[in-house]
This record gives sequence, C-alpha cells and structure tokens, in this order.
Amino acid sequence: MKTEQPDSQLIRGSFVRMLFVNMFVMLTMSICGFVDSLVISNRLGTEALAAVGFFSPVSTAVGMFNMVVIGSQILIGNFIGAGKKDRIGTLFFSSFLVLACFYTLFAVTGIFFRDGLAALLGAGGEVRTMLSDYILGYLPGIPLQALTALLMAFVSFNNDMRRSYLSAGVMSVGNLVGDLLLAGSGTFGIGLATTLSYAIGFLILLPGYLKKEKTVHFERTVPDLRLVGKAVLRGFPVLMLTIGLVMKNTLMNSAISGASGDPGIAVVKVLVSVCDIVGIFTGGCSSAYSTLVGVFYGEQDRQSFCALFRTAAKIGFTICVLMMIVIMSASSLLTGLFFKPGFSAMGAARNMFLLGFTFLPMNILMNLLLSSYQAQGKMKLVNILSVAETTMVGLFAFLFVPVFGLDAAWLVNTVVDLICLGIVLASVWIRKGGFTLRTEDLLKLPDHFGAAPDELWECALRNRDRICETSESAVSFCLEKGISRRTASFAGLCIEEMARNIFQHGGHQEKDVHVDVRMVVQNELTIRIRDNCIAFDPRKRLEQFHPEDPGQNIGIRLTAGIARQIDWYNNAGVNTLIMKL
Repeated sequence: MKTEQPDSQLIRGSFVRMLFVNMFVMLTMSICGFVDSLVISNRLGTEALAAVGFFSPVSTAVGMFNMVVIGSQILIGNFIGAGKKDRIGTLFFSSFLVLACFYTLFAVTGIFFRDGLAALLGAGGEVRTMLSDYILGYLPGIPLQALTALLMAFVSFNNDMRRSYLSAGVMSVGNLVGDLLLAGSGTFGIGLATTLSYAIGFLILLPGYLKKEKTVHFERTVPDLRLVGKAVLRGFPVLMLTIGLVMKNTLMNSAISGASGDPGIAVVKVLVSVCDIVGIFTGGCSSAYSTLVGVFYGEQDRQSFCALFRTAAKIGFTICVLMMIVIMSASSLLTGLFFKPGFSAMGAARNMFLLGFTFLPMNILMNLLLSSYQAQGKMKLVNILSVAETTMVGLFAFLFVPVFGLDAAWLVNTVVDLICLGIVLASVWIRKGGFTLRTEDLLKLPDHFGAAPDELWECALRNRDRICETSESAVSFCLEKGISRRTASFAGLCIEEMARNIFQHGGHQEKDVHVDVRMVVQNELTIRIRDNCIAFDPRKRLEQFHPEDPGQNIGIRLTAGIARQIDWYNNAGVNTLIMKL
C-alpha cells in the first residue's frame, strides 16, 4: 500500500508550538532584565546601571539550577518515551526538593555577606553601596526563580502551555510595574521587583502540578538523590557553561573597565540585557528541540529524531539570520534607547549593536548538535565545548580589547562560535572517516539505534476512508515478519479501533487531522499512534463501564484487553499512544 510520508507535519507542528511557548517565556523573562536596564538608566543613572552590571557573574552563577532543570527535562522525556511512568514522579519531586533547599541556603548566605560580595565583585565607592542594596532585594527571589524554571520545563508534557503563557506574561508585567513603583527605593527596589515577579509566576504554575491525571505531577514518594544525580550528569554542560560564563564575564569586565571605565561596563550591561532578549530565539529553539528529542530518543525513533533536527535547524537558522539583520539595521535607534546624547561611549554602543550579534546563525546550529549528543548521553564533547566556548570569549576579549579597542569585545563571540562549530564538524568527520553532512552522521546516531528498516512499518492517515486499508496493511506486515495470525489480527484491530476513535472524536475538521501510525517488530510488537487532535487519554475510559450500557467504550476496553501495556501522553499538542502486544 502506498502511504504518505509520516512524521513531518506532526513534528513540525509540535516543534513550532514548543518554540513559540519557549520564545514567549524566555522573552518575558528577558524583558525583566531589559526593563530593569531601562528604568535604572533613566531613573537611577549610569552608576546604578554599572552597579547592577557588576552583579552579572553572580546572576550567571545562579543559573546553575538549569543543570538540574535541563537534566531532569531530558531524563523525564526519555522516561515518557520508554513508558517508565513510575520514575517520572520520583525524579520531579526529588529535583524540586533539591532546588528548594540548595537555593534557599544560597540566598540566605548571599544576603548575610552582601557587602563583602559587592567588594569581591570589584565595585567601589557609591557603586558598591548600590550593588549591596541590589543584592538585598534580588537574592530572596533566587529559590523562586529556580523552582519556576523547573515548573516551566514540564508544561508541554502536561499539555498545559496556556498556564505557561499566563505565568510568563504576568511575571513580565509585574516586574515592569514593580520597577516603576519601587524605583524610589533605589537598586534595592529594582531587585525586590524581580523577586516579587518570580513569586507571582511560581504561584500561577504550581496548581498545574497538583493534579494526579497530569503526566508530571507531585506524588507521595521517597526522594531519590541517585536519580537527581543522573539528571545532574545529563545536565552537567550547564555547570560547565556557567563556569565559562563566570570566567567570561569576569575577564570581559576587567578588560572593558580597564579600557573605558564605568561607561564601558554600562555598555556591556546593555549588551547582556539585549543578548538575553535575542537569546530567546536560539535558546527557545534549543529548548524546544531538547524537550522533543528526549522523547524520541526514549522511543528509539531514529526517523523522528532526524526529522526533528532538520526541522529545528531550518527554522532556527532562518530566525537567527533575520534577527541579526534587524538588530544591525536598528543599531542607531537601539543605542538612543539606552544612552543620552553626549554619552562618552556612544560610538562603542552603536558598534556593539552592529557587530555583537553576528554569532547567532552559527550558535543555533552548534547548540542543536550539542543538544542531540546530550540527549544520547554523549557528554564528553558537550562538556568540553560548554566551558571552552564562553571561556574563550572572555580570554579573547581580555587579550584583544587593549590592542584593538572595544570593537574586539563585540566580535569575539562570532569568532569563537565559528571555531567551536568547526570543532564539532571535525569530530563528526573524524568519526566517519571523511567529509559528510548526512543528518544521521551529524547527529552521531549509533548504527543500532532504532528499528532496522525491515523491522519497521509506518503509515500516514489523513482521512477515515483509509483506516481499513491501513489495518489490512499492518496485518500483512506482521505476517511477513513471522507474527502469528492471531497477534497480527489483534494488531490490525487495535490500529483500526484507535484510529477510528481519533477521527470520530478528534474535534477537528477531517482535512486538518494528521494521524501517523508506526509499528515495530523486534522482541515484541510495538504500535505507536500519533495525532494532532484534542487531548484524549483512552486509559481514562477503561473505568467507565455501566451495567445498563455494556457497549460503552467497548472498543477501547477491547484494545486494552489485547495490549500487554498501554502508554499515552500529550506533548506540545501531539497525542501519542503506545501499545505493546
């Protein structure tokens, strides 16, 4: 039977939905820093902006919580794809507990020693006092920031993306209002506004994880620190990246402060704020990719793994090129937003917008490749480049700014990303023994990963008229593989019943329905059905039996009786049903 190519439409739709969610969340988070810079610059002056700029190594170090968040996100994706439901709740609760305890201790310690910390960061005089005040307002929100990031990471697994939009939007608005109302309290008020915004976001997200029917939710379970340790190892590149960022920020601040003093530091603070905003495109794309690719790796789905990479690379590269062009074209306008006429580093600020974002296209491609290796647990190159990339940026700035001026600081990101992308490609070519750009080779997928072509049968359904034909084709494939006629007939019956249910109750017009069926014959027979219709967990219908109507949900109950195991989840608007016979 001739079938349409499966996966592409559903993968593209799922990725785009995840991309928009992540971009919106990251945008609103970054707007907080952007708004802080604008309010500080216009209400409190350049010294206050420099004070907050000196805090950047600490705010970067705080990002270590992403080591747990990203590692847990990858592992939970693997568990969902592999049907290991019991480990999902344990890992989620354990990660939540570890982050809450660690960052509460971190915040209390930082507040107690805030004056010494301000001095250690290099601030002096009035700037040091302003920085100490900012620390007092900002640090109480660090535990909430970490826990909010953890909750944000799993909204797609729970098909609860509206709550994510709401939380991020309210946080952004709350931070703006807080800045305007509390700016009279100086840098302390700016830090406190950020703390309050994280508290609001956390309280909006939390109820979504109190419902037992959600894929990821709080369970009464004993914390498993070993499982958290595995998540930490998978997310270890975040720690390496954080170490590199701290070294980068320290070296860059030293170089730029020596070259142009506080005005140069103020320009760097603006660069960091704008990078946070444009980073939503590279970061949002990478985060969406990591969430989905972890599930496909758990499912051992080679075809979807590769299709997702091609989709993410095309979309991400296009967006980054367009964003780079927009920033360069608006360099004069953006400079005027932050600095008043007569500012001593005005030319350097304008050149920063012209040169500082040319790294974006290379960065997205490198991030996608590294995320692919991270999902597979191939951590050596990922860990090395995570720390080397950022460290090299700071080192190159430290070496070249005194020689070539501030423009060197804006170009080092592009130079370093070109070097790192070259290292990744060289590692691929060494592994394959020659030049190659095949997707499977770039992703370094093992030859044994996923089903072999002769073990796999796939079909794309776009209307209900082909359900019976698809079922018959599936039965024929099973018989060809030596499956008993009884089991083959059961497989065809399961596909027919569940596909018919999707078209009948999917909630979309038929022309918009996409149903992909995948069957793998290895040690056991596995059937996977994906669709883009309304979220519908067939397992819930198994309990709905009434003596007066014994035929209610009989098809689903019959399918459940046939299958040895049934798993269902909705990730970014795509329903996935996995049946093992």
